[in-house]
Amino acid sequence: MTDEQKEIARLKKDLKDAQMERDILKKAIRIFSASDRTNTGS
Repeated sequence: MTDEQKEIARLKKDLKDAQMERDILKKAIRIFSASDRTNTGS
């Protein structure tokens, strides 16, 4: 594997990790937004 191929593999892994974190945060926002809507009706 050349240095460029190693760098590409590392960047692909970093991108995959960042996308996973983004998806988790999006789900958390939806969960907390839904609970805020149900708890603020008083």
